[in-house]
Amino acid sequence: MTDLLERCRVVWGRTDRIAAPPALRVVTDAVYRPAIGTAPRTPAAPDGTHSDGTHLDGNSPDVAGEGPVARAEAIPHLYLGPLATHYGHFLVGTLGRLWPLLDWHGPPPRLLYQGDADPTALPFLAPILAGFGLTPDDVVRFDRPTRIPYLVLPEPSLVEQAFAHAVHADLVRTIGRPFWSGVAVDGVARPAYLSKTRLASGISRLRNEPDLEAALARRGVDIVYPETLELPDLVRLFSERRVVMGTTGSAFHTAAFAAPGRRILGLNWAPHLNANFPLLDGLNGTRGRYYHPAGSQSGPDEGFHFGWSVPDPEGVAAELVRRAADFDGLEALDVERDIARRRAGRGPLTARIGRWLGRP
Repeated sequence: MTDLLERCRVVWGRTDRIAAPPALRVVTDAVYRPAIGTAPRTPAAPDGTHSDGTHLDGNSPDVAGEGPVARAEAIPHLYLGPLATHYGHFLVGTLGRLWPLLDWHGPPPRLLYQGDADPTALPFLAPILAGFGLTPDDVVRFDRPTRIPYLVLPEPSLVEQAFAHAVHADLVRTIGRPFWSGVAVDGVARPAYLSKTRLASGISRLRNEPDLEAALARRGVDIVYPETLELPDLVRLFSERRVVMGTTGSAFHTAAFAAPGRRILGLNWAPHLNANFPLLDGLNGTRGRYYHPAGSQSGPDEGFHFGWSVPDPEGVAAELVRRAADFDGLEALDVERDIARRRAGRGPLTARIGRWLGRP
Protein backbone atom coordinates (compact mmCIF):
# COMPACT_ATOMS: atom_id res chain seq x y z
CA MET A 1 0.00 0.00 0.00
CA THR A 2 1.30 3.44 -0.89
CA ASP A 3 1.60 6.22 1.67
CA LEU A 4 -0.95 8.68 0.28
CA LEU A 5 -3.08 8.82 3.43
CA GLU A 6 -1.79 10.02 6.78
CA ARG A 7 -3.90 9.17 9.84
CA CYS A 8 -5.12 12.27 11.68
CA ARG A 9 -3.65 11.91 15.15
CA VAL A 10 -3.94 15.49 16.44
CA VAL A 11 -7.37 16.69 17.60
CA TRP A 12 -8.32 20.37 17.55
CA GLY A 13 -10.38 20.91 20.71
CA ARG A 14 -11.40 18.66 23.60
CA THR A 15 -13.46 15.47 23.78
CA ASP A 16 -14.27 15.31 27.51
CA ARG A 17 -16.88 12.81 28.74
CA ILE A 18 -19.04 13.74 31.72
CA ALA A 19 -21.07 11.08 33.52
CA ALA A 20 -23.27 13.46 35.52
CA PRO A 21 -26.25 15.11 33.82
CA PRO A 22 -26.12 18.81 32.92
CA ALA A 23 -27.57 21.39 35.26
CA LEU A 24 -31.23 22.24 34.88
CA ARG A 25 -33.15 25.18 36.29
CA VAL A 26 -36.91 25.71 36.44
CA VAL A 27 -38.23 29.27 36.62
CA THR A 28 -41.82 30.16 37.34
CA ASP A 29 -43.25 33.46 36.14
CA ALA A 30 -40.23 34.10 33.89
CA VAL A 31 -40.00 37.09 31.57
CA TYR A 32 -38.48 36.64 28.13
CA ARG A 33 -37.17 39.83 26.50
CA PRO A 34 -36.54 39.61 22.75
CA ALA A 35 -33.65 41.38 21.10
CA ILE A 36 -33.86 45.16 20.92
CA GLY A 37 -31.11 46.68 18.83
CA THR A 38 -27.91 44.94 19.86
CA ALA A 39 -29.26 43.72 23.23
CA PRO A 40 -29.48 39.92 23.42
CA ARG A 41 -32.66 37.95 23.88
CA THR A 42 -32.92 37.13 27.55
CA PRO A 43 -35.11 34.84 29.64
CA ALA A 44 -35.20 36.21 33.17
CA ALA A 45 -36.66 35.14 36.48
CA PRO A 46 -38.75 37.53 38.59
CA ASP A 47 -35.65 38.24 40.70
CA GLY A 48 -33.86 39.59 37.64
CA THR A 49 -31.51 36.70 37.04
CA HIS A 50 -30.61 35.59 33.54
CA SER A 51 -30.76 31.95 32.43
CA ASP A 52 -27.09 31.46 33.34
CA GLY A 53 -27.69 32.79 36.86
CA THR A 54 -26.19 36.24 36.32
CA HIS A 55 -28.15 39.41 36.94
CA LEU A 56 -29.25 41.53 34.04
CA ASP A 57 -27.29 44.72 33.59
CA GLY A 58 -29.52 47.13 35.49
CA ASN A 59 -32.69 45.84 33.83
CA SER A 60 -35.60 45.20 36.13
CA PRO A 61 -37.79 42.18 35.49
CA ASP A 62 -40.72 44.56 35.91
CA VAL A 63 -41.10 45.81 32.33
CA ALA A 64 -44.12 48.03 32.95
CA GLY A 65 -42.14 51.03 31.77
CA GLU A 66 -41.15 49.27 28.55
CA GLY A 67 -44.62 48.61 27.22
CA PRO A 68 -47.09 45.80 27.76
CA VAL A 69 -45.96 42.29 28.58
CA ALA A 70 -47.57 39.48 26.62
CA ARG A 71 -48.46 36.16 28.25
CA ALA A 72 -47.42 32.80 26.90
CA GLU A 73 -49.67 29.76 26.93
CA ALA A 74 -50.08 28.29 30.39
CA ILE A 75 -48.03 25.20 29.50
CA PRO A 76 -44.34 24.44 30.13
CA HIS A 77 -41.73 25.98 27.83
CA LEU A 78 -38.32 24.37 27.28
CA TYR A 79 -35.62 26.88 26.37
CA LEU A 80 -33.45 25.94 23.36
CA GLY A 81 -31.38 29.08 22.97
CA PRO A 82 -30.44 29.99 19.36
CA LEU A 83 -32.02 27.75 16.72
CA ALA A 84 -29.24 26.67 14.36
CA THR A 85 -30.52 26.20 10.82
CA HIS A 86 -27.44 24.38 9.47
CA TYR A 87 -27.75 20.62 10.03
CA GLY A 88 -24.31 20.16 11.53
CA HIS A 89 -24.55 23.24 13.73
CA PHE A 90 -27.94 22.06 14.98
CA LEU A 91 -26.46 18.69 15.99
CA VAL A 92 -23.56 20.21 17.94
CA GLY A 93 -25.57 23.19 19.23
CA THR A 94 -29.34 23.28 19.55
CA LEU A 95 -29.83 19.53 19.97
CA GLY A 96 -27.96 19.55 23.27
CA ARG A 97 -30.84 21.31 25.06
CA LEU A 98 -33.44 18.66 24.18
CA TRP A 99 -32.23 16.12 26.75
CA PRO A 100 -34.95 16.96 29.36
CA LEU A 101 -37.47 15.43 26.91
CA LEU A 102 -36.05 11.98 27.70
CA ASP A 103 -37.75 12.00 31.09
CA TRP A 104 -40.49 14.55 30.57
CA HIS A 105 -43.64 14.32 32.70
CA GLY A 106 -46.81 16.28 32.26
CA PRO A 107 -48.10 18.27 29.29
CA PRO A 108 -45.82 18.35 26.22
CA PRO A 109 -43.80 21.59 26.24
CA ARG A 110 -43.41 24.38 23.78
CA LEU A 111 -39.80 24.72 22.65
CA LEU A 112 -38.70 28.36 22.98
CA TYR A 113 -35.92 29.43 20.62
CA GLN A 114 -33.99 32.54 19.69
CA GLY A 115 -33.58 33.85 16.20
CA ASP A 116 -35.65 34.51 13.10
CA ALA A 117 -35.53 31.05 11.52
CA ASP A 118 -38.67 29.21 10.44
CA PRO A 119 -38.62 25.81 12.22
CA THR A 120 -40.98 24.29 9.67
CA ALA A 121 -38.38 24.97 6.95
CA LEU A 122 -35.75 22.71 8.58
CA PRO A 123 -36.20 19.24 7.02
CA PHE A 124 -34.30 17.43 9.78
CA LEU A 125 -36.31 18.92 12.65
CA ALA A 126 -39.60 17.03 12.25
CA PRO A 127 -38.10 13.51 12.46
CA ILE A 128 -35.95 14.52 15.45
CA LEU A 129 -38.95 15.82 17.38
CA ALA A 130 -41.35 13.07 16.33
CA GLY A 131 -39.98 10.57 18.85
CA PHE A 132 -41.05 12.91 21.64
CA GLY A 133 -44.54 13.49 20.26
CA LEU A 134 -43.66 17.01 19.09
CA THR A 135 -43.62 18.78 15.72
CA PRO A 136 -41.94 21.94 14.39
CA ASP A 137 -45.18 23.76 15.19
CA ASP A 138 -44.31 23.27 18.87
CA VAL A 139 -41.14 25.33 18.37
CA VAL A 140 -41.98 28.95 19.17
CA ARG A 141 -40.39 32.38 19.45
CA PHE A 142 -41.61 35.65 20.95
CA ASP A 143 -41.11 39.07 19.37
CA ARG A 144 -42.07 41.09 22.44
CA PRO A 145 -41.53 40.86 26.22
CA THR A 146 -43.45 37.79 27.30
CA ARG A 147 -44.24 36.34 30.70
CA ILE A 148 -43.89 32.54 30.79
CA PRO A 149 -45.58 30.71 33.68
CA TYR A 150 -43.19 27.73 33.70
CA LEU A 151 -39.81 27.84 31.94
CA VAL A 152 -37.27 24.99 31.92
CA LEU A 153 -33.68 26.16 31.39
CA PRO A 154 -31.29 23.25 30.69
CA GLU A 155 -27.57 23.47 30.26
CA PRO A 156 -26.55 21.72 27.02
CA SER A 157 -25.66 18.03 27.10
CA LEU A 158 -23.01 18.61 24.41
CA VAL A 159 -20.80 21.60 23.69
CA GLU A 160 -18.89 21.43 20.43
CA GLN A 161 -15.15 20.84 20.61
CA ALA A 162 -15.43 20.57 24.38
CA PHE A 163 -17.51 17.88 26.11
CA ALA A 164 -20.49 15.55 26.04
CA HIS A 165 -22.57 14.36 28.97
CA ALA A 166 -23.59 10.69 29.09
CA VAL A 167 -27.23 11.70 28.67
CA HIS A 168 -26.45 13.03 25.18
CA ALA A 169 -25.73 9.47 24.07
CA ASP A 170 -29.16 8.48 25.41
CA LEU A 171 -30.68 11.38 23.49
CA VAL A 172 -29.26 10.49 20.07
CA ARG A 173 -29.99 6.78 20.54
CA THR A 174 -33.60 7.51 21.46
CA ILE A 175 -34.05 9.73 18.42
CA GLY A 176 -32.32 7.40 15.99
CA ARG A 177 -33.44 3.92 17.03
CA PRO A 178 -36.82 4.05 15.25
CA PHE A 179 -35.10 5.05 12.00
CA TRP A 180 -32.95 1.91 11.72
CA SER A 181 -35.22 -0.57 13.47
CA GLY A 182 -35.63 -3.58 11.18
CA VAL A 183 -32.57 -2.78 9.06
CA ALA A 184 -30.04 -5.55 8.41
CA VAL A 185 -27.11 -3.89 10.19
CA ASP A 186 -23.91 -4.17 8.11
CA GLY A 187 -26.00 -6.05 5.54
CA VAL A 188 -24.53 -4.21 2.54
CA ALA A 189 -20.83 -4.84 1.99
CA ARG A 190 -20.44 -2.24 -0.80
CA PRO A 191 -19.09 1.00 0.69
CA ALA A 192 -21.03 4.22 0.23
CA TYR A 193 -19.29 7.54 -0.44
CA LEU A 194 -21.05 10.71 0.77
CA SER A 195 -20.46 13.34 -1.90
CA LYS A 196 -20.70 17.14 -1.62
CA THR A 197 -20.53 17.79 -5.36
CA ARG A 198 -24.16 18.89 -5.56
CA LEU A 199 -23.87 21.45 -2.75
CA ALA A 200 -23.78 25.10 -3.86
CA SER A 201 -22.49 26.34 -0.49
CA GLY A 202 -21.24 25.03 2.82
CA ILE A 203 -18.21 24.84 5.08
CA SER A 204 -15.72 23.05 2.85
CA ARG A 205 -15.54 21.70 -0.69
CA LEU A 206 -13.19 19.21 -2.31
CA ARG A 207 -12.53 20.91 -5.62
CA ASN A 208 -11.61 17.76 -7.53
CA GLU A 209 -14.22 15.57 -5.85
CA PRO A 210 -15.82 14.61 -9.22
CA ASP A 211 -12.52 12.92 -10.15
CA LEU A 212 -12.45 11.09 -6.82
CA GLU A 213 -16.11 10.09 -7.23
CA ALA A 214 -15.46 8.63 -10.66
CA ALA A 215 -12.45 6.67 -9.42
CA LEU A 216 -14.44 5.28 -6.50
CA ALA A 217 -17.43 4.36 -8.69
CA ARG A 218 -15.13 2.39 -11.00
CA ARG A 219 -14.07 0.39 -7.95
CA GLY A 220 -17.63 -0.51 -6.95
CA VAL A 221 -18.37 2.24 -4.40
CA ASP A 222 -21.89 3.69 -4.38
CA ILE A 223 -21.99 7.50 -4.56
CA VAL A 224 -24.63 9.08 -2.30
CA TYR A 225 -25.70 12.74 -2.01
CA PRO A 226 -26.78 13.24 1.63
CA GLU A 227 -28.84 16.37 0.94
CA THR A 228 -31.17 14.28 -1.27
CA LEU A 229 -32.09 11.96 1.62
CA GLU A 230 -34.43 12.49 4.55
CA LEU A 231 -32.80 12.07 7.95
CA PRO A 232 -34.32 8.60 8.61
CA ASP A 233 -33.08 7.39 5.21
CA LEU A 234 -29.55 8.64 5.91
CA VAL A 235 -29.57 6.94 9.32
CA ARG A 236 -30.64 3.68 7.66
CA LEU A 237 -27.85 4.00 5.13
CA PHE A 238 -25.27 4.37 7.90
CA SER A 239 -26.75 1.36 9.66
CA GLU A 240 -26.92 -1.05 6.73
CA ARG A 241 -23.57 -0.19 5.09
CA ARG A 242 -20.52 -1.87 6.52
CA VAL A 243 -18.35 1.17 5.64
CA VAL A 244 -19.27 4.78 4.83
CA MET A 245 -16.70 7.11 3.24
CA GLY A 246 -16.52 10.81 2.48
CA THR A 247 -14.80 14.07 3.24
CA THR A 248 -15.20 15.24 6.82
CA GLY A 249 -18.45 17.13 7.28
CA SER A 250 -21.78 17.30 9.07
CA ALA A 251 -23.16 14.19 7.36
CA PHE A 252 -20.78 12.02 9.39
CA HIS A 253 -22.43 13.21 12.61
CA THR A 254 -25.53 11.25 11.49
CA ALA A 255 -23.74 8.06 12.59
CA ALA A 256 -24.59 8.99 16.19
CA PHE A 257 -28.25 8.20 15.40
CA ALA A 258 -27.48 4.93 13.61
CA ALA A 259 -26.84 1.39 14.81
CA PRO A 260 -23.89 1.19 17.24
CA GLY A 261 -20.39 0.54 15.97
CA ARG A 262 -20.44 2.29 12.60
CA ARG A 263 -17.30 2.30 10.43
CA ILE A 264 -16.29 5.61 8.82
CA LEU A 265 -13.41 6.45 6.49
CA GLY A 266 -13.03 10.22 6.36
CA LEU A 267 -10.79 12.42 4.26
CA ASN A 268 -9.75 15.53 6.14
CA TRP A 269 -8.35 18.71 4.62
CA ALA A 270 -5.63 19.02 7.30
CA PRO A 271 -3.54 16.69 9.49
CA HIS A 272 -5.41 17.93 12.58
CA LEU A 273 -9.02 16.86 13.12
CA ASN A 274 -11.90 18.90 14.51
CA ALA A 275 -12.75 17.43 17.94
CA ASN A 276 -16.45 17.26 17.03
CA PHE A 277 -15.81 14.09 15.03
CA PRO A 278 -14.33 11.94 17.82
CA LEU A 279 -16.65 13.65 20.30
CA LEU A 280 -19.76 12.48 18.44
CA ASP A 281 -18.21 9.17 17.38
CA GLY A 282 -17.78 8.29 21.03
CA LEU A 283 -21.52 8.60 21.70
CA ASN A 284 -22.40 5.46 19.76
CA GLY A 285 -19.19 3.50 19.47
CA THR A 286 -18.57 4.74 15.93
CA ARG A 287 -15.15 3.74 14.63
CA GLY A 288 -14.11 6.80 12.70
CA ARG A 289 -10.77 6.60 10.88
CA TYR A 290 -9.80 9.99 9.51
CA TYR A 291 -6.97 10.65 7.06
CA HIS A 292 -5.19 13.61 5.53
CA PRO A 293 -4.18 13.03 1.89
CA ALA A 294 -0.50 13.93 1.59
CA GLY A 295 0.11 17.02 -0.53
CA SER A 296 -3.44 18.42 -0.23
CA GLN A 297 -3.88 22.10 -1.03
CA SER A 298 -6.49 24.42 0.53
CA GLY A 299 -7.62 28.02 0.05
CA PRO A 300 -10.60 30.35 -0.46
CA ASP A 301 -13.55 29.03 -2.44
CA GLU A 302 -16.66 30.96 -3.45
CA GLY A 303 -19.76 29.82 -1.56
CA PHE A 304 -17.72 27.86 1.00
CA HIS A 305 -15.52 28.77 3.93
CA PHE A 306 -12.66 27.12 2.04
CA GLY A 307 -11.91 24.65 -0.70
CA TRP A 308 -9.22 22.01 -0.98
CA SER A 309 -7.94 19.38 -3.39
CA VAL A 310 -6.12 16.07 -3.31
CA PRO A 311 -3.12 15.60 -5.63
CA ASP A 312 -3.95 12.03 -6.77
CA PRO A 313 -7.70 11.22 -6.79
CA GLU A 314 -7.08 7.84 -8.45
CA GLY A 315 -4.53 6.81 -5.84
CA VAL A 316 -6.66 8.10 -2.94
CA ALA A 317 -9.66 6.15 -4.25
CA ALA A 318 -7.59 2.97 -4.46
CA GLU A 319 -6.38 3.41 -0.87
CA LEU A 320 -9.88 4.10 0.44
CA VAL A 321 -11.23 0.93 -1.16
CA ARG A 322 -8.35 -1.17 0.19
CA ARG A 323 -8.81 0.29 3.65
CA ALA A 324 -12.55 -0.38 3.55
CA ALA A 325 -11.86 -4.03 2.74
CA ASP A 326 -9.45 -4.34 5.70
CA PHE A 327 -11.15 -1.88 8.06
CA ASP A 328 -10.75 -4.05 11.16
CA GLY A 329 -6.98 -4.22 10.57
CA LEU A 330 -6.45 -0.48 10.18
CA GLU A 331 -5.11 0.17 13.66
CA ALA A 332 -2.09 -2.06 13.12
CA LEU A 333 -1.61 -0.79 9.57
CA ASP A 334 -1.75 2.89 10.56
CA VAL A 335 0.72 2.41 13.40
CA GLU A 336 3.09 0.70 10.98
CA ARG A 337 2.73 3.55 8.47
CA ASP A 338 3.25 6.17 11.22
CA ILE A 339 6.49 4.50 12.28
CA ALA A 340 7.70 4.25 8.70
CA ARG A 341 6.87 7.91 8.09
CA ARG A 342 8.77 9.02 11.20
CA ARG A 343 11.78 6.94 10.23
CA ALA A 344 11.77 8.36 6.71
CA GLY A 345 11.71 11.89 8.14
CA ARG A 346 14.75 11.40 10.38
CA GLY A 347 18.26 12.32 9.31
CA PRO A 348 21.28 10.06 9.98
CA LEU A 349 22.30 11.90 13.16
CA THR A 350 18.77 11.69 14.62
CA ALA A 351 18.67 7.97 13.83
CA ARG A 352 22.06 7.37 15.54
CA ILE A 353 20.93 9.29 18.66
CA GLY A 354 17.74 7.22 18.69
CA ARG A 355 19.75 4.00 18.61
CA TRP A 356 22.00 5.22 21.44
CA LEU A 357 18.87 5.92 23.53
CA GLY A 358 17.44 2.52 22.71
CA ARG A 359 14.53 3.99 20.72
CA PRO A 360 13.29 2.58 17.42
